[in-house]
Amino acid sequence: MNLSRFISQKFWAVENQRFINFAKYFATASVIIGVVVLIVALAVLEGYNKTLRENAVKFTSHIQLQKFSRDKIENYENIQNTLYKNIPEINLIEPTVQSEALVKSKKNIEGIMLRGIEKNSRIANLKDAIKFGTLDLSKPNSIIIGKRLADKLSAKVGDSLLVFSINSFQNLSQFDYNIQKFVITGIFESTMAQYDDVIAFVSLAEAQKLLNLSANQSTNLEIMVNDISTVDSTSKHIDKLLSYPYFTYTVFDLHRSIFSWIELQREPIPIVLGLIVIIAVLNITTTLLILIIEKINTVGILLALGLLRKEIVRIFVRLGLKIGIIGALTGAAIALLISILQKEFEIIRVNGEIYYLDVLPIEIIPMHYVIVISLAIILSFLATLIPALISSRISPLQAIKFK
Repeated sequence: MNLSRFISQKFWAVENQRFINFAKYFATASVIIGVVVLIVALAVLEGYNKTLRENAVKFTSHIQLQKFSRDKIENYENIQNTLYKNIPEINLIEPTVQSEALVKSKKNIEGIMLRGIEKNSRIANLKDAIKFGTLDLSKPNSIIIGKRLADKLSAKVGDSLLVFSINSFQNLSQFDYNIQKFVITGIFESTMAQYDDVIAFVSLAEAQKLLNLSANQSTNLEIMVNDISTVDSTSKHIDKLLSYPYFTYTVFDLHRSIFSWIELQREPIPIVLGLIVIIAVLNITTTLLILIIEKINTVGILLALGLLRKEIVRIFVRLGLKIGIIGALTGAAIALLISILQKEFEIIRVNGEIYYLDVLPIEIIPMHYVIVISLAIILSFLATLIPALISSRISPLQAIKFK
């Protein structure tokens, strides 16, 4: 066995020296905590970014086309054909009818955003989000609502709801409205409060009937593109092609506050958490300095017996790296366990009205583990250099006499 490795193992396995053991375990625990916090924080940030981006387009399109003053779009099929013909980036266009409305159950009344979609819509991706009932808008007067809205209304699948739509408004005594009775056929849960709270889906034909629109009229055209990275350029192309009175806005415009919030969180957190890891690794320096002081007589004897100074350096570098490697790998294992448990069992839940999601999202990215473990080990190595160099400069005579 290599002599420096043998001696470092003996230094590591100190007995009857509680303070040294405490410092050693404290330094290891500091690295573990720093690695766990850093990896979990990065996983949460990545989870938020991915989940919000996925959910943002789950119930809406990449681009929405409307008319100013929210006027109805006449003969939307002509516009669809024009867009398909002139903009190859467009993958899919569907008409929708969208309007504010009131919904009343037996117990409560709530404001909603009513969305009329085609029965076989490929844009409103509700299939995986249905929690109760079925995704079926083919039956007359069918409605699908979010779970949070269902809880507010104290309603369940099969219950009847009255929907009030205000089609025109002059003043409190003069306004035009329609009332229609719907039956809940499905309840969805998107984990995004802003969807589950207010959106209700009905068939396009039912929405047109409720808002006094004809079969070739809609309020919106929902547009999907082949590559989401081209959303902004495609939106500008549509604006230029159709011009006034049409205008577009993208999913990123619609959820600008969410994505801005993500970026705001993303920027400072790695820096702050990186400082946590650095502080943890500096504990290794302190621990090694304490160990040098405690073992200074032993170091002096080893030097007097002819042990090379570079071997002394290697002894303490090995000790520091051992703390760093054990701490980094243990911390990464704990972070992975926490991430898997949260991803599978959704243990930690958050307030959706504040954090946009009801469940704390976690995304396991292998590269995060590689980077954080490598960073922790490299910093651990750098933290050993000062104590190791100090140990190599010890005078054998002074070290043996030191008490």
